[in-house]
Amino acid sequence: MIRAVTFAVGAILAIALVVAVAVLVVDVAEDDAVADDVRVGTVAVGGMERDEAAALIRRRLAGTTDEPVAVMFKQTHYVLRADVAKARVDADATADAALDADAGEIVAPRVTYARGAVRSFAERIAQRVDRPARDADIEWHDGRLDRTRARSGVRVNQATLVTRLERVMGNAGAERKVQVPVRVTERPDRTFEDLAKRYPAVIAVDRDAKQLRLYKHLQLDKRYKIAVGKAGLETTAGRYKIAEKTINPAWHVPMSDWAGDLAGQTIPANDPRNPLEARWMGFHDGQGIHGTTDLASLGTAASHGCIRMSVPAVKQLFREVKVGTPLFLQ
Repeated sequence: MIRAVTFAVGAILAIALVVAVAVLVVDVAEDDAVADDVRVGTVAVGGMERDEAAALIRRRLAGTTDEPVAVMFKQTHYVLRADVAKARVDADATADAALDADAGEIVAPRVTYARGAVRSFAERIAQRVDRPARDADIEWHDGRLDRTRARSGVRVNQATLVTRLERVMGNAGAERKVQVPVRVTERPDRTFEDLAKRYPAVIAVDRDAKQLRLYKHLQLDKRYKIAVGKAGLETTAGRYKIAEKTINPAWHVPMSDWAGDLAGQTIPANDPRNPLEARWMGFHDGQGIHGTTDLASLGTAASHGCIRMSVPAVKQLFREVKVGTPLFLQ
């Protein structure tokens, strides 16, 4: 009787062991397969074994990270290429995520990239975008007075930019566009609306046209025929200001070879040797605007570096401008 009971117990234990092993095998088999209806993006991997799913992901999603990321600041676009960021879909990590997913779940592809490359790209963007504040101002080019608008100083928030780039790089299905985050560091002192008040008069000299133009409140008001410096003694191009104004000026003769015996002397007004008639408006290194009685020289390159005008014209200009008036000379 004892032997019969022992045999029965042994038989039951053997059957239980076989069942347990069978259940374990089934569980292991289920652990190696993706749950039903699981997708990676649009790729269906439900019911596949891990390696099979990884192979399909690698084949179908390999090129999904090749599209560059457009990084935008106002109207300027910068591009972060996938090869620079070393972006790729990690098929093995994605397959592992699919294995952990519940039936019917959609899994985002796992993407790897070089974080150092993304940070370096953000630094390069900052080098191009960061700028100081700029006041509104004027320039004279090609016979036209141009106005430059003011702008605020800005600085890129590199940490936020890196975060935005990493969010896009890490999501193969995300829109490949990122706005550059900036903060204003400084406001301009002088705005576009301030220019006309700041510059009630502006002088512009066109050496080629032998013409002086007077702008009032940034609008062209008058044109004058002038003479400019002759070859070798050209009137120096640049941006200047009227530095001094004198009525009936004396002539302080420069120490130059062309001055001959007069070099270094001061010739008083009304002296026949003094070429400075009526008015003087100095602007740079002994150069200035003055009247002349040699009307035939107007419209030519005839002076020793100064701007010559007729006496009525220079008197009129003298009344219109003050010390500090901008003078553009091209």
